[in-house]
Amino acid sequence: MRPIWAFAAAALTLAACGGKELNDSGGGAADASPSPGMGGAPGMGGAGGAPGMGGAPGAGGDPGAGGDPGVGGEPGMGGAPAPQPVAPFPGGCTADAECSGGAVCRLGICATPPPMDPGLFSCMDQVIPGSSPALDCWRTPPPSGDGPAEVPARGLLEFFGDGTKPVGLTVRFYDFATFDPRDCADAGAEQNDVIDARRAVEDCLDAATAPLAETTTVDCPEANAESACWSVDALPTHRQLVVRISGDYQLWVPTYTYGLYINPCDNGHPRTTSGTCPSDVTDDPDGIEWGCDLQGGDQPFFYRDLTVISQATWISFPPTAGVSRLELGNGAVAGRQYDCHGQSVVNAAASFARAGTPIYFNGNPADVLPQPGRVQTNARGTYASLNVPAGPNGMVSVAWQGGALEVVGYQRFFQLPNTIVMINPNGRKPVAVEPPY
Repeated sequence: MRPIWAFAAAALTLAACGGKELNDSGGGAADASPSPGMGGAPGMGGAGGAPGMGGAPGAGGDPGAGGDPGVGGEPGMGGAPAPQPVAPFPGGCTADAECSGGAVCRLGICATPPPMDPGLFSCMDQVIPGSSPALDCWRTPPPSGDGPAEVPARGLLEFFGDGTKPVGLTVRFYDFATFDPRDCADAGAEQNDVIDARRAVEDCLDAATAPLAETTTVDCPEANAESACWSVDALPTHRQLVVRISGDYQLWVPTYTYGLYINPCDNGHPRTTSGTCPSDVTDDPDGIEWGCDLQGGDQPFFYRDLTVISQATWISFPPTAGVSRLELGNGAVAGRQYDCHGQSVVNAAASFARAGTPIYFNGNPADVLPQPGRVQTNARGTYASLNVPAGPNGMVSVAWQGGALEVVGYQRFFQLPNTIVMINPNGRKPVAVEPPY
């Protein structure tokens, strides 16, 4: 059994540029390099694209006033422009004055700033004093790789909480730009039981959507005996993806991972479960392209560990966070915040366009539990939100750096009722992608 909802710390760790290599059969894993952890491959970046990131310096008003400065900004939350702006959440705020409770407008979402503690990054679950998260990709996105249009992909499927090994579950991959679950969101609205409500929504999705790739999880070798393994022959690169994982609804909560993106180039530097240790990079750090997502050299592949949440955890976790239960029709979100180099960001705060109850966690990697009163990410960059309403949504996370409130992460997603959403943007990605909702 895994620690209850430790997935908020482990389910969203980096995987795409290193980690366990599966064997040739596609079903096993060997510890070839440091384990990347699970859900959060670096290909989970935010959207780029259309103008809407602020304006000229000072636009939107003097510091503390004015409009959405977008990404970055001068000290005092001013409004420095970005060379390639990010499209804000549609229909969201446009100015700080539209927000309340001390929140400020960032990328169309009213973001609650964390305390004035500076944003730091951690390595191997240890906070690096005096460090500064790498946020340069939010001003200029990383270059797009020139590798293959599709690559083989594989990884582990792990679970958290009480449950059995997740063998026999279905893993589906969709194009984020076309995946539109709106017509199925109300399919279970007349059901009074959460299991029946989930089944109605998932059956609707099966009939209404066609995945780009689909596979069933299998047993892993002995080295990963508690996990299942997944593999597909090909996933498209240069395209943001949505992962949908489902199984027996009595045992497993449908789990959706947003922001998966495969930039087809080889970084060459494995990332650990808690981000890259700069001291471990012995060659020129400035020459590393952290936005690359492939490994394998002449036979490139994409590696990603994924997570599914057990029904037992759905029931047992909320009371540990001070929430009596997850209400029928609502969902939950969990995430881990990384900077542009894959380092866990400490002292960041995540906000949502349509918010639930915010949850942050203690700093004990061996026993990750909610910490009442905490309002920013821990050494692992973890956060969650419970009882998130169903429908289109967006997440923006911010942290203080050099006196400015900087954007650390941004991701749009669709919260289906009675499901879990995993978000783990690792900086911004090269290609601008907007969903249909």
